[in-house]
Amino acid sequence: QHIWTLMAGVIASYYDDGNCPCNTPPSSTQDIQSFIGDDYFCESGNPTGGWTDIVYTDDPLWDGQGCGSHEGNCCEAPGLPWFYKTFNSTTDYIELRVCGDESTDNEDVPFSLYEIYIK
Repeated sequence: QHIWTLMAGVIASYYDDGNCPCNTPPSSTQDIQSFIGDDYFCESGNPTGGWTDIVYTDDPLWDGQGCGSHEGNCCEAPGLPWFYKTFNSTTDYIELRVCGDESTDNEDVPFSLYEIYIK
């Protein structure tokens, strides 16, 4: 069962097919998988009009701050930087998966800390 997805877009303030699907005006050809629905945050740490092979560290992702001009809808999600999901009782394991469709020398999103709270 899907809990939440954290996505990274290519550019925060310029049109690119790899931008977040929530960007305005619509600037992505990326389709959200049906199992994700509205349960995601997406942001880009890249404020430029292009990209280079570096890790953009000035704007941490998924905090709702430092959003580019096209990321308005992405950064207005309720609860940022927290997400909340209600489930019926379950004994399923909770997994954190980091996925990508490119190698880390082309697409890399480092994590330094991730906390899961269960109530």
